[in-house]
Amino acid sequence: MDLKAFNEIENKYNLLSANVEGYYFWIYLRKSISWCYAQSKNQFKNVKGENSVSHSAIWKKWVKKIDNILLKGCIPREQTDVLIMNHPRRVLVDGFYECIYTDELFSKLQSAVVLEEPYQNIHYKPIKTSNIVYTDILDLYSFCYCSIQRYLFSKKYQKNKEKMLYIIQEPIEELNKAYGVNILPQQFENDLMFGLCMYKMERAYYKRVISRLHPKVILEVVSYNRKCMVVNEIADEMGIPTIELQHGTMGEEHTAYNYPENWQVKQFPKYLFLFSEYWKYKSSFPIRAENRIVVGFPYLERMKKKFTNSRENKDHKNILFLSSGPIGYRLVKIAIELQKILDTENYHIIYKLHPGEYETWRERYPELPRTTIKVIDNNKTNLYELFSISDIQVSGFGSTAVFEGLSFSLKTYVLNYCASKELSELCISGNAVFFDTAEDLAKKIIGHENTVNVRSKEFWAENSIQNMLNKLDGIIDREKRPDFG
Repeated sequence: MDLKAFNEIENKYNLLSANVEGYYFWIYLRKSISWCYAQSKNQFKNVKGENSVSHSAIWKKWVKKIDNILLKGCIPREQTDVLIMNHPRRVLVDGFYECIYTDELFSKLQSAVVLEEPYQNIHYKPIKTSNIVYTDILDLYSFCYCSIQRYLFSKKYQKNKEKMLYIIQEPIEELNKAYGVNILPQQFENDLMFGLCMYKMERAYYKRVISRLHPKVILEVVSYNRKCMVVNEIADEMGIPTIELQHGTMGEEHTAYNYPENWQVKQFPKYLFLFSEYWKYKSSFPIRAENRIVVGFPYLERMKKKFTNSRENKDHKNILFLSSGPIGYRLVKIAIELQKILDTENYHIIYKLHPGEYETWRERYPELPRTTIKVIDNNKTNLYELFSISDIQVSGFGSTAVFEGLSFSLKTYVLNYCASKELSELCISGNAVFFDTAEDLAKKIIGHENTVNVRSKEFWAENSIQNMLNKLDGIIDREKRPDFG
């Protein structure tokens, strides 16, 4: 979605300064709000389906959370140099589940603590990560606090809700006109109030954690995760540098990385560690250019060395579909139609689901299980192994995996429907080819219509782990250690 109008309107109404009880609600919700407009305008479907949850399942979930709290919920008392907020969606590597963004770096650090929130209500095991703290206790705190605020302090609860809805009323009306949709402010009231309650609990919890651990620097993976935003806010006040490790595409259509010019946002990290120079000016980041630091992606470098020559001695070509939630239903239909068109002895189709689709794909795509297409619906199969055995990749929307697949020199085809500007640029540069239908895709695959013009160094810097360690040391040396008093 073009964010020009979005940024102009939020700047006009000074929304980045809008707050209730110190909670800058627009900053915390702006990505969700813009996504709501993108969904309405482009008729995207939800990434996750709705499954009914039994009382037994809810009870088991809370029992498991209490178990996690007792096992790994204790905050260490000794200070640490580095505090890491990892990505809980771990990947199975050599028998252990790994955070592919932080674990290798963590293993090189002498003093570090990892905070991990549950992913889809679980923590992947077994893991090698030591000195880890599960933050499940926040869910318990927040559930109790939200319930108390809603039912015991209903007047204050209602007053805060009305105040926030009043502030966004006119901006929403202008956004509706700008994007040609009809969204009511009331659609966000639950998110606004839930966010306010969660913010209060998360701020209290993370301030206690940071004060106890006294880190010299904080690393995070998804800066627009609300918990990371809370930590960034606290760290800014305490004078602790925060660094986001790039985990995906950062383009001018990604709300989390695009702000109106000349805004300083304390909920945003102070530094960015980027995959390559290519990403440095792709967004309107609310930080200076010198704080956007090129390091690379250690996991990709490691996996490229591990998975090599896997295409040899094959009597067929593998076509890897990389699903993306908003357009998954379109990609599934294309994959099924493509299988009917192509000779199945010469071409095999692998459909790799996005992790957000794992739980509900059979309900979302009921026709897919009835085919012979190989479906990857878990993290046990390594994505890079799939790249290494594939000859062709097919995707769309804004998949970061497309850039990773290019590093394996895959012929790349992009669905010409709401593709991000970054994927569109790949087609313009000759690294990929647009297609419109299954018939169009089949014709281009059979005709070998793809000039692989991969400039790998443009997308991925080399010597990444050493780059990270050097830059991390430099930031720690440059930034004065905070005095907590």
